[in-house]
Amino acid sequence: MMQSKRMTNQLLPVLVLACAGIFLGSTVADEELTMTLDEVVELIQPFGEGCNPVPEKEHIVEMVLNKEDAKRESKCFRHCMLEQFELMPEGQLQFNEDKTVEMMNMMFPDNEEDSRRIIKTCNDRFKAETDKCDAAHGISMCMLKDMRASGFKVPEIKE
Repeated sequence: MMQSKRMTNQLLPVLVLACAGIFLGSTVADEELTMTLDEVVELIQPFGEGCNPVPEKEHIVEMVLNKEDAKRESKCFRHCMLEQFELMPEGQLQFNEDKTVEMMNMMFPDNEEDSRRIIKTCNDRFKAETDKCDAAHGISMCMLKDMRASGFKVPEIKE
């Protein structure tokens, strides 16, 4: 039971950052946790049950792989997850800066200043976006690109 709780606590940032577009790759912060694409999809799938529409597996895969040209359903699933984790609060079209930095710090400690700058930059870049699904996807993709450009070690998941 304790092992299960520990694993869940370690995977929470993975799930949250996956929906934020900052995922991560096959190796999680703790070296002993290695995950395949199917394992990540399986872990994330239950969060889709509360979404409208409920995503199909292909939409979850697109989100996890951070497909730039994702289908609308994939973008909306990303938004739904961000809303569930309060990174993009209900009725908002931007990321909550403090909560997002907190989650990013779990995976990338000692980068708070860069994390905050990236979130602010990407929120600003998409502030005119009026569609919640497009806003969630656009900001997420922006953050991923800016993190890589800023030297964050963000591995990619391979199909």
